[in-house]
Amino acid sequence: MIFNITYNERKIENELIELVGKPFGFFDRIKMGGIGTNKLQILEATKTIAKCIEGRSVTNYCYLELRPKGLIVGFQSHLKTYAWAIPFHLLHVYYNGGLLSIYDNKDSVKLGAPFNGKVDKKYLRKILDLKMKYSENLKMREHE
Repeated sequence: MIFNITYNERKIENELIELVGKPFGFFDRIKMGGIGTNKLQILEATKTIAKCIEGRSVTNYCYLELRPKGLIVGFQSHLKTYAWAIPFHLLHVYYNGGLLSIYDNKDSVKLGAPFNGKVDKKYLRKILDLKMKYSENLKMREHE
């Protein structure tokens, strides 16, 4: 689900927390070695996301932020800031040939590292590890 987070609205913050959890605390961030990425270049996006970033003649960038129950893909357009919240049970991540593809049920983006850099594979490992732990916790709750 894509949210306009330009203004700090309590309703939107509550919806984000409901979908992907509260932001990690200071000590958790240090223990994890960081929860976000440097900017990534948006190479391709579905219509919903493309509509949010349309009208820009410059290169579009985004960032990723881990949350306990999902991932946030943040991007800006003009003077607006958007957050695409993806719960782990809907998240699909593919890395192939230097391109990072992120999908949920209806939206997707293809990302590349800017300036001929590389996508941080350690960060991808963090995403997959957290997604696996989240899935295991759900399975344990179902068996109780």
